[in-house]
Amino acid sequence: MYTIHMNSKNKQTIISTIILVITGVIGAVIIRSHPIDTSRDTMTENVILSGTYVCLPHTDTSGPQTQECAFGFETDDGIYYAVNFGASENAMQQFQGGMHITAKGFIVAKESLSSDQWAKYTMQGMFTITQVIQSAQSSGKLNINEVCQSALLYMTFVDSASADAFVLECTQGKHPEVIEQFKAQMNLGDGAAI
Repeated sequence: MYTIHMNSKNKQTIISTIILVITGVIGAVIIRSHPIDTSRDTMTENVILSGTYVCLPHTDTSGPQTQECAFGFETDDGIYYAVNFGASENAMQQFQGGMHITAKGFIVAKESLSSDQWAKYTMQGMFTITQVIQSAQSSGKLNINEVCQSALLYMTFVDSASADAFVLECTQGKHPEVIEQFKAQMNLGDGAAI
């Protein structure tokens, strides 16, 4: 008869591994239960859009605002899309809130998405990025409005009016620490301009 002795480090490793496997299985089930309808009649292929990587705005802005962020893309024309990096291997690691990019991909209309999780956001559909043509990291230019908006990701306000007032003050230069923190997070240094 064999006896197995486990120290606390081994127990923690086994428990961590089990939790990681369970989390992965649950994530896979959730992703598979909300597929995107990619039939040809609901997609626009080979679209090139320029805009800013942002948090999607909620349709209901009354009451307290949460720090929740569904990643999105606001075109230069002010149209919002959810973002899917599925076809672009390392695209997600390239972006941070407030970054201006030009990208190629396809769009699935909001009405054609198989999940109603997107109903609470102001957006036109899902933009799947297949190729990044240009990013702010290559151009060195920052969009002050989006940099200030991205600060809302780590802040809490009592209502949307207070959040809007903060963003307005930030764009007027009253919160330079927001811009400096953004540059530091993106490792842009002093070379990035507004």
